[in-house]
Formats: sequence, C-alpha cells, structure tokens
Amino acid sequence: MKISTGLSRREIYVLGPKTQTSVYMYDLSGVERRFAFLISSSHFTQHVYYRVLPPLIPVLAVALAYPLWQLGLLITFYSLGMGIVQAPFGVLSDRIDRRFLLPTGLGFAGMAYILFATAPAIGSVLPAVTLGGHTFQGGFLVMSLSMVFVGVGLAVVHPVGYPMITDNVDGSNKGKVLGMFGASSKLGDAAAPAIIAGLILILTWQEVVLFFGVAGTLYGIVLYRVLQSDQFETVPAVKRETEDETGEETTDEKSTSTETDRRSYAYPMIAVYCFAISSMVATRGLNTFLPAFVVVIYAYSFDIASVHVGAESIGSLYFSVLLVAGAGTQLVLGGMTDRHDARHILIGCMVIATVGLFALALLDLHPAILLGVIVVLGAGLYGINPARDSLISEFSPPEREGRTFGYLFTATSLTTAPLPALIGYVLEVGGMRGGFALLAIGPMIAGVCVLTLYSDRVYASKRTHVSQGSD
Repeated sequence: MKISTGLSRREIYVLGPKTQTSVYMYDLSGVERRFAFLISSSHFTQHVYYRVLPPLIPVLAVALAYPLWQLGLLITFYSLGMGIVQAPFGVLSDRIDRRFLLPTGLGFAGMAYILFATAPAIGSVLPAVTLGGHTFQGGFLVMSLSMVFVGVGLAVVHPVGYPMITDNVDGSNKGKVLGMFGASSKLGDAAAPAIIAGLILILTWQEVVLFFGVAGTLYGIVLYRVLQSDQFETVPAVKRETEDETGEETTDEKSTSTETDRRSYAYPMIAVYCFAISSMVATRGLNTFLPAFVVVIYAYSFDIASVHVGAESIGSLYFSVLLVAGAGTQLVLGGMTDRHDARHILIGCMVIATVGLFALALLDLHPAILLGVIVVLGAGLYGINPARDSLISEFSPPEREGRTFGYLFTATSLTTAPLPALIGYVLEVGGMRGGFALLAIGPMIAGVCVLTLYSDRVYASKRTHVSQGSD
C-alpha cells in the first residue's frame, strides 16, 4: 500500500534518514530495484526501436527500389515526430497518471511498425504523389506516416521516465537508477542491429519489421499490467500535493521560489541546454561517421577460418565498443553521482572526451590503442547522462519535472537535427582527421557551459543550500 505524506521523495530525503525510515513502511531497496529494471526496460525498448530501420535500409533499397535519399527521409520523419511532441508529453506527464502514458506510447510505436510492414500492400491502392519533380509511391507515403507515428510513440519515454524515477527512488540511490536508465539506452542501440542481423538471415524485411511491431505492442500491454501494481508511484506530484488532508489547495513554496529566483530554474536550464547541444556535436559526429572514419583512415581487415572480415565490419565493431563503453560507464558514474557533485562529473567527462577526440584525430594508433581511445570516448561522451539528468532533476520542481525534460529533449532534438549533414560537409571539405579534430570544440564549449553553473549568479544550487543548512 502506498503512503501519502504530502511531501515529495526529494523533500523526504532532505529531512534526513530517521524521517525516511518512519515514512516508508516497505522494503524500499527491493521496490527500487524492481522499479529500476522496469523503467530501464522501457528505455531499452525505446532505443531498440530507434535503431530498427537503419540496418534495413540497404535491404529496402534493393527490395523496393526507393532511392537512398527517400529512405533517409524516413529517419527524418521519425526524428521530427519524436522531437515535436516531447514537450507536450512533458506537460501531460505532469498532469495525468503516467501508467497510461508510458505503455500507450510504446505500444503505439509497436503498432506503427506493424503499419510499416504492411505499407507496400496498403500503398498499392494509393496514388503516387509528385513534389518538386520527385515521385513518391503510395507505399512510401504509408511508410512515412508510420515513421512519424513511431517517433510520436517513442517520445513519451523521457518526459515520463525521469519524473517517475524521482517519485519512486530515494535521493541516495537516484544516481544509480539514472545510470541504469542511461546504460539501457546504449544497450538498446547495440542490440537492435545485432537482432536484425540474425533475423534477416531467415525472415524477409517485412517479417522482421512485423516481429518488432508485434513485440512492441505486447510489451506495451505487459507494461501497463505491471504498472497497475500499487508498489509503483505513477501519479504526478502536482496531483498528489496540491490538496492537503482537508481537500483545500496549498501553495507550493518551491514553485514560488522558482518564479522569483531565475537562478533556481531558468538560468541553469539555459546552461544545461547549451551544454547538451554543444556535447552533441561530438556524439552526433561519432554516431554517424565513426565507422566511416575507421574504414577510411585504417581500413582494417582480416581473414578467419576462410571468412574475410572486411573494413566495414571492423568499423561497425569499433562503433559497438563505443556504445557498450558508454553503457558501462553510466552504471559506474551513476553511483558516483549519488556521492559527488554532478558538475564535477560533467567537467571530467568533457575533459576526457576532448582528449580522446584529439587523440583519435591527430595520432596514428595501433588497433589495440585505437580500441582504448574509443572506450575513452564512449566513457566521456555517453557517461554524462546520469550526472546531467540528476542535475536537471535537482533544479526542476516536482510539478514541472516532466515538462522540463520534455522541453529540453524537444529543443535539443530540433536544434541538433541538422548536425549530421553539417558534420558530413565538414568532413568532405576538411578531411576525416581535420573534421574529427573540429568535433573536439563541442565538448570544450560544453565544459565551459558547466563551469557557469558554479557561479551563484547562474545557479542557486539546492544541494549547496541543504549542506549549508545542516551545518
């Protein structure tokens, strides 16, 4: 049974361990552990569904005879669908029961992939459309619509997941759960291509997409059933805390403070946004072009048991190492975030990422050393998530946490959408090494953005105020 205290878990943590013990009447660590795996499974699923289409593009190009630029548009439609609706989902996450939002979004994405799998049959009865001298077949139009739906469905995870972590995890363990939540995304990124590589050997592309569509729909149903349990808090803070025991509305002091002191919310929000888009210059560059960099600069290949392993496969292997290193680092840094200032961790990650990018761009590396540099890059660029998300959660009032993450991810998604094309142009003009050296500017600027958060003029840190009050 849930116990209502009129206080957020963040406020209960500030009151001290004795108060925590008297308030929680169940095994908190056991509930937290089950919740951590549950919410991480949703983030894992989201990122698996991010990566379903890219590995199938070569197959679709042959099977459907669509030009590659049209198939690339499908990714754009998905990105736009996800980017635009995260902010509205953040508002909804702060107002309605999240057990209805999270399963519905993921289930909807699964059904959208079912629509994608049936697009050639449905599109065969639709007329083609000509725009700008280019013809778009009916099947492509249905695929485009389905990818918009996929993006809309998956957009629910961030604005719902982060405030649910705040509501279901004690402050002393929050960094660890954020680490699991972030690590699951990189594992999902790595899992999708591996699963598709196996399935495509025995199934057609339509059957592969249908498999993911049915699995996602079923996952949404199961997730809803699990969230029905009373052991997890799914009701937003604003619905729990706006009325006292007599049913009268109360004034939230945090909300008032946020409105009067911009250092408590507005200024740090701007600083974190600038940090996010700056650091994503490097992450988007590596996500898109690291395999190509390894192929062009090193062209590693070898034969094993009469099988030739080409440079493209080696490039993909190094890329997988980047993602796995990021996942492992988030688990470690998640625990550190519970004990250390998140700003220190972010600065350290940006320093490591900057050094790694310069080493990758300027040095001729032995294959083993190259592997080590890529591990360092994965740690620096992807290890930031628990500390970044903990910092955002710290300055976000509970009644605004969902929309804060929604606004941030919408803004960063739309701002950085052109980056792959721009980075590709820089690599073409300046060469691979010169272009990758320029990517280091991103984490350097990101580090400066974090430094501004040490100033009392920019960020009135709640953590600092709590420690001073305890003295």
